[in-house]
Amino acid sequence: MNLREYFEGGLTVAAYEELLSEDQTKLHGLHKRRANISDDDVEAVRASSAKQVLVITEPWCGDSLAIFPVVAELFRKAGVDVRVAPRDKHPELIDQFLTHGGRAIPIVIVLDDAAEPILRWGPRPAPAQEIVTSHKEDIQAGRVERAEVHKQVRAFYSSDEGKTIVSELVAGLSAA
Repeated sequence: MNLREYFEGGLTVAAYEELLSEDQTKLHGLHKRRANISDDDVEAVRASSAKQVLVITEPWCGDSLAIFPVVAELFRKAGVDVRVAPRDKHPELIDQFLTHGGRAIPIVIVLDDAAEPILRWGPRPAPAQEIVTSHKEDIQAGRVERAEVHKQVRAFYSSDEGKTIVSELVAGLSAA
């Protein structure tokens, strides 16, 4: 399938949110309410060639619980339709968008009017990725618990209010 077919067959934001547990729904709502999206950010998306957004993710993904609501809200405000392709249902799709050889999610694919990708973003903003990367060897050696690193990443998402997610997406679209 091409990206247009994945988009057209994808879940709407509302249909995806119906897959969430009660706790996941609460986290989505919290990150959506806290999303710091300016009018300038919305205008930058509108001025870009973004026509559709396909997000590869799963409800169980901790990063996605913080990222997806911000992404969905940014593009909703800009009038750009967002759809979700569940990663585990579409391994052939995620395999086109691997991160360091892995099936990391969420992956945000912004499409133009021909359903061609103009931006690929993800699986997490640079500061959150730096937290993970800086602890990788310590986790592998057993010096740091993975849960402790995830706690630091969650703290970043909570304090950042989606600003970095939005700024990275807007910068990527401005450069596209």
